[in-house]
Amino acid sequence: MRILWLLFMEFFKIALFTIGGGLAMIPVIENTFVTKHKLLKESDITYMIGITQFVPGLIAINSAVYVGHKLAGWKGSFIATIGVILPSMLIIMIIAALFPLENLSNFHLLEAFQCVRACVLGMFLLLAYRVGKNLIKSIRDIPLLMVLLCCLFCVSNVVVIILLACVLGGLYETFGRQGAKKCSF
Repeated sequence: MRILWLLFMEFFKIALFTIGGGLAMIPVIENTFVTKHKLLKESDITYMIGITQFVPGLIAINSAVYVGHKLAGWKGSFIATIGVILPSMLIIMIIAALFPLENLSNFHLLEAFQCVRACVLGMFLLLAYRVGKNLIKSIRDIPLLMVLLCCLFCVSNVVVIILLACVLGGLYETFGRQGAKKCSF
């Protein structure tokens, strides 16, 4: 029962105070469950990121389901999901009640959202650093990372980036890890 209450309260707080969506929540989830409570490992968070990107749906809800299930089974998934959904529902109902539709061009409100964008960018950069730190295991991983970064910054077509990543990943698995004695980067 204690772990269910912890899941509900932590995901409620994370969803209430984190602005920027599910990706912005991931560093906060990591800090809460890996560093603060020591209930998960960093590798669990890396795996969670992969699962939340692969499974259709909202990243925040998929993260809550994963962490909840990891810590307390299906009950944990349900309670964590309720905890992550409830703040958004409450905030949307309050905003709908307080702000009339013609107030959407409010200068101060628009400026506040501009400031929030900078915070969200910082959260995304922190997430990229933490995930990258966990994924680079040896010196052979660095060339693959450099090529992928060049693709991301130089190629604007997402389909091309995905196809290049598939080809590079296949080559890396064939020659980089399995054939490390035959071919080294």
